[in-house]
Amino acid sequence: MRAALVALLGLVVLLAAACGGGGGGGGDRLTKGEFQDRANAICDKYQQQLNALDSPTSLDEIPDLVDQALEILNKEIDEISALNPPEELQSQFDELIAESGKTKEAATDLSAAAKANDQQAVQKALDEGNAASQKADQVAGRLGLDSCTG
Repeated sequence: MRAALVALLGLVVLLAAACGGGGGGGGDRLTKGEFQDRANAICDKYQQQLNALDSPTSLDEIPDLVDQALEILNKEIDEISALNPPEELQSQFDELIAESGKTKEAATDLSAAAKANDQQAVQKALDEGNAASQKADQVAGRLGLDSCTG
């Protein structure tokens, strides 16, 4: 179980890398530099909040921790969604969004598995979340969103 708790902390950190959004509809697109500056500032702000979360000491604490992390991440995603990236970054931004969704799904599965005290399902959710978060990290790096990588 201790390994699952350590992995959960990694997932919470990696969830921060899953910041992404829908790219504001319509309106003027940001320049690449403006987009990167604004997105990195958003990720920095919410990473501080994620870092402030308490570490779980038991499987019973995982659902509450995941819920807290998801609340923070949803705010982060809402803010990033308001950004309108440059057209040349849109497809990568969309890819980041897709991986963000997969990471959030895995976190929800993790919470449910922990509530059910299902160690195998906990591990599966951690593995899926870590894979999606790593992919989101790679995409964020290509976008120049260094503060949005784990």
